[in-house]
Amino acid sequence: MDILRIPSNQIEADVEVSAPLTSYTYTITDLADNSATSATTASDSSSNVTIPLPSKYDGSYKITVDGEDNYFDVVRPYVDPTTKGANTLEINAYASNESLARAIIDSVIPEGFYYKKKVLETVGLGADYLPLWVEGKKVLKLYENNVLMYDSENSDDYAVSYGITDDKTAIVENTQERLNRLEGAPNIFPIGGSDLLDVKYVYRGFPRTFDYKILLAAGYPKIPSAIVKATELLVDDIECGKLEYYQRYIKTYNTDQFKIGFDGRMFEGTGNIFVDKILSKYAKSIRLVGVL
Repeated sequence: MDILRIPSNQIEADVEVSAPLTSYTYTITDLADNSATSATTASDSSSNVTIPLPSKYDGSYKITVDGEDNYFDVVRPYVDPTTKGANTLEINAYASNESLARAIIDSVIPEGFYYKKKVLETVGLGADYLPLWVEGKKVLKLYENNVLMYDSENSDDYAVSYGITDDKTAIVENTQERLNRLEGAPNIFPIGGSDLLDVKYVYRGFPRTFDYKILLAAGYPKIPSAIVKATELLVDDIECGKLEYYQRYIKTYNTDQFKIGFDGRMFEGTGNIFVDKILSKYAKSIRLVGVL
């Protein structure tokens, strides 16, 4: 079930339980990083419990209550439906069309334009930079070899804090001191064994082969204005039936008065050439770093 993350909405999930006016303990699991929190609430006279969900990020959540698992998605729409209707009926109609328009856009740009928690698992390269391949905005947590090294919510408890470079391409240790960062691993030559001294080289940044797990805030804290416009155009097409031919995969249409033929690229995009042009600058040729 989708819950829209908009200013006028309270981000809450309604879950049916077995008994009215009864105390229940529930657990919310954030499926982005499997972190869990628990609390207690009471059901109403209709055997429902209302459970608040986090509202800062888009994400998927599992609520476990009364022995049952319930799944909810908190999603920020690309256009706020409450600004497009004068009454509940109009708002709900626009919300339905916006959801379809958003799904069409997301089929072209799979990452979408959301603001989510993302987990990255990688290894150190022996440099002062840990490369990023997502739209990272903030380091929330960083684990080194399965040990929590940094938590942004309690940053004063850690000797080292981590941030993202201004060009958004890597994670680095934060510092106010003069520093010439290592862009690559230094050359280390073999040293003969000794029964007197165990010689080790200690890296300053992210040691080679060390395992890292990073929880990031990633994506778009604010919907780009161009995407808002693209969504409005698609909603207008849906409301006015302008995508009728697109929905039916029609390639040619002949009458006594005119003949219609569609470019094959129509079926690879949104059905609206203006929207496709807007989205083209957000498309990525490589979505995940790997071996080619």
